[in-house]
Amino acid sequence: MTPFHLIELARRARSAEELIALAKEDKIKLSHDDAQIYFERWHAGEELCDDELEAVGGGVEDHSAGTVVCEFCGGGDLFIDFSGGYYCNKCGKQCWGKQAR
Repeated sequence: MTPFHLIELARRARSAEELIALAKEDKIKLSHDDAQIYFERWHAGEELCDDELEAVGGGVEDHSAGTVVCEFCGGGDLFIDFSGGYYCNKCGKQCWGKQAR
């Protein structure tokens, strides 16, 4: 998942609620407030400047080279948490994730 994927979801959504549902399908945990911000930004007809695009991408790592699992329980059912890191659905903890072996 890249920040541009979330932007694409925001562009496709017809409401903040639909954006939350689309994000959840892709295992992205998105609060209602964050969804509202993304939705309004992409449906206002304005483009983001480079600094705003950089802020959208801050803190999200692309782990496409391998599977990321919870560092506490080893579970692979993780949601990306935009406040930082991941949320594990198995143990219910926030974690940074680690590469599966």
